[in-house]
Amino acid sequence: MRPTLTAALLALSLPATAAPPLTLDEALAAAARANLDVKLAEADRAAAGVEEYASWAGVLPRLDLQAQFGNVYTAAGQQLTITAVALNPIQYEKVVVATPSSDFENYVLNLQLTLPIFDGFRSWAQISRTQALDRAAVKQLDESRLSVAFDVTRKFYEVVRAEKSLQVLQESVRRSEELLRRTEALYQAGRAPRSDSYAAQVTLGNDRIAAEQQQARVSDARVALSLALGDEARPELEVVPPAWLESTSFQEPPPQQQLVDLAAKHRPLLAADEQRILAARQEVRAAQGGYWPSLSASASYGRQGPWLGGTYGVYGDPSVQYGVNVALTLTWNLFEGRATSANVQRAGVSELRARLQSEQALQQVSSEIARARAAYRSLSRSADMAAENLKAAQENLRLAEKRFEAGSTTQLEIRDALLKLTQSQLALLQARVDAVIARADLNRAVGGAL
Repeated sequence: MRPTLTAALLALSLPATAAPPLTLDEALAAAARANLDVKLAEADRAAAGVEEYASWAGVLPRLDLQAQFGNVYTAAGQQLTITAVALNPIQYEKVVVATPSSDFENYVLNLQLTLPIFDGFRSWAQISRTQALDRAAVKQLDESRLSVAFDVTRKFYEVVRAEKSLQVLQESVRRSEELLRRTEALYQAGRAPRSDSYAAQVTLGNDRIAAEQQQARVSDARVALSLALGDEARPELEVVPPAWLESTSFQEPPPQQQLVDLAAKHRPLLAADEQRILAARQEVRAAQGGYWPSLSASASYGRQGPWLGGTYGVYGDPSVQYGVNVALTLTWNLFEGRATSANVQRAGVSELRARLQSEQALQQVSSEIARARAAYRSLSRSADMAAENLKAAQENLRLAEKRFEAGSTTQLEIRDALLKLTQSQLALLQARVDAVIARADLNRAVGGAL
């Protein structure tokens, strides 16, 4: 067998290399590159940039070139002419004149330059409007990135929660297996009834069922995270839990008003609304331009004739047989059926709506901050209490095992202590992860300023 074929078969027989586990920073970077919500916001930002680019057409000169190549044919016919035949008194005579057919080529070359001079500041207002909308699109892109970053952070910690919960349940299975072995040994020694052995088997079975169900939750959490990263569904995706998660201490968040002030400075959503208000104001200014006259300058160079080339041809010597037209054009629409007034009023309503929507957004942000702050405070305190409960559950299990070994208690107390330990471990994990997510949500609400 050839070496290349051997190497190929060996490569096929080896297992595929699994992707390395993701850290939170790597997950955020991947989402910034591939998340579809971010890509859509980037597309909106690009569209706003195109509109700003196009708005300059109203103040820049325009140059048009027209070229025409044709043929003019006139069929033979008759033409009625009236001529005077006497002067005193004046007498006229109608004469029918035959006109021969004609057939000749016709060529046109025209170059026209048009320069807008004044249009009631309408074009400049449109430029300012599109620039404001472009800045709003930039801030909206930042808002989308902020929301995606929080969503990825939340789903990252959901995977951490699911994986660590699975570890807790698997440890519970191990402890139940140990309890079953001890119970079987006691039964064999005649120190425990057969019912204790069956009860231990039931406890072990329930723990195994809980661990198996948790495995499905781990897969679901991984799939949700992979989709948030802009990737295909990956139930095998693994993450690296932050080392500080189990030892972090939660601090009291700043007061509500201080957080609102931070959001007013840093939240992209509020900055985007400010730019939309400015754009609406410029829209009013553009509509008011309809009350003003418009002035433009134009210059054209044109040639027309029956010859294409040559000295006197249309496409011949440009210094002969041409016409030049230079003009200033003033246009003033004195009345157009109240359309201008309606446009101004319509733009004014749009500005009012933009201001009201900005106030509504500020109220929404303030509400988000209040909810996230309250949730973070409550969950951080719950985490501290859950840590104390876990210590108590561990001590309770230790004492129950000593009493069980001394024969002064039943297996029921051991099972109850094991259950409380598992519940305390899960409660602490739940509270810590929820508190971290709540703080991330609070950070999002203030624009990432924490």
